[in-house]
Amino acid sequence: MNKLVDLNYVKALQGNLRTSLETPQGKEVMKFLETICGWYDFHERERDQILINHGKRQVLATIKTLMELTPEQVVAMAKEEA
Repeated sequence: MNKLVDLNYVKALQGNLRTSLETPQGKEVMKFLETICGWYDFHERERDQILINHGKRQVLATIKTLMELTPEQVVAMAKEEA
C-alpha cells in the first residue's frame, strides 16, 4: 500500500521532513545529499553509474517534492500513480 494516499500520514511526514531539514543543520544535510547524488553534476559516462545516480536523484527529488507541495497535492499525485 502506498502510504502517500493517506492525508494524515502525508501531513505528519511533511512535518517531520520540515522539522529535520529546514533547520540550518538540515540545510547542510540537503547540500550534502545534493552533492553525493550528483544533483547538479551530469557528467557520468558509464551506463551503470548513470543508472545509479538517476536512482539517487529520484530519492532526493521525492524529498524535495514532499517539502514543496501541499499535502493535498501529494495525495492527489499518489492516487494518480496508484
